[in-house]
Amino acid sequence: MKAMLLKEFGKPLELSDVQIPKLKSNQVLIRVKAAGVCHTDVYVRNGTIYKRTPASPPNLPFIPGHEIAGTVEDFGDEVTGFVKGDKVVVNPWQGEGNCYYCRIGEEQYCDFPTWLGITTNGGFAEYVISNYNYLYKVNKLPIEEAAPLACAGVTAYRAAKIAQLTPSNYVMIIGAGGGLGSFGIQIVKALYGSFIIAVDINEEGLKLASKLGADYTIDGKSMNISQDIMKITEGRGVNAIIDFVGSETTINNYYRLLAKLGKYIKVGTFGGGLPQEAGIRLHSMGWQFIGTLTGNRKDFLEIIKLAENGRIRPWITKLPLEQANDTIDNLEFNRAIGRQVLIP
Repeated sequence: MKAMLLKEFGKPLELSDVQIPKLKSNQVLIRVKAAGVCHTDVYVRNGTIYKRTPASPPNLPFIPGHEIAGTVEDFGDEVTGFVKGDKVVVNPWQGEGNCYYCRIGEEQYCDFPTWLGITTNGGFAEYVISNYNYLYKVNKLPIEEAAPLACAGVTAYRAAKIAQLTPSNYVMIIGAGGGLGSFGIQIVKALYGSFIIAVDINEEGLKLASKLGADYTIDGKSMNISQDIMKITEGRGVNAIIDFVGSETTINNYYRLLAKLGKYIKVGTFGGGLPQEAGIRLHSMGWQFIGTLTGNRKDFLEIIKLAENGRIRPWITKLPLEQANDTIDNLEFNRAIGRQVLIP
């Protein structure tokens, strides 16, 4: 089968011919029809994710890609509930099932995780295998739109749930024109109907944010962001900040814009630390700073239902598998709008 192989950290992926993976009794062989490209893939390619998260580095060569959708091709003897040809999306955040976090239903925080496309072979290929307990049927969705639900969609959904907003609240979404941000805008509107202030450094990203329902858009390069936010919120600040960039720069630049009792939700695999001043003001302002990696299996089912009901829709650009390096470069250098999806 064709696959984009990572042979050395820090080097481009290489298009290669490799063996179709062999099944275990609890696994499903999936013919990959679409694979979303995530900013995490930047850190997989350069290897930094393995220095800053619990993820164990894979043996090289290795196939990245963790936003995967396709059709069931074959399955092991233990597998139930699937037939050949089923359209499925893969939950890549797979737990071993026995640790404390798996037992409470938060397997994305498993002590001994298997993360497809990060710790084991993923979806930048024609075929991939997965534990059947982490597959979800998506027969009502276009397959290329289902793939980004596996990370961007469920991650943005979990962040929005944590925010616990109301229709009268103001929420600031940082990185609003990217894959997660484009989901975040739609999800916040669908769940809460809150006022959304979209921030992005890319003009095209801001145009997309407005199209998806943002009430206000602000150029992240502007020197007047604080004044603009205070004018919009009548001097109070925002009730929540959902930071889909999560860098030291964004945290330092924006946390002061929180209203009293505000929540700063930092999303992703890793990013910048909490400024000392924020810790000092934590009590007097009643602020909450919350980190979130991604969603659990319950969140996965809920985001799929939102998509199937037409309340959200992934904003995607389709490209051939061979352009995997270009798509990762686009993310690394802030050129991507919405979600890029590779088609093998």
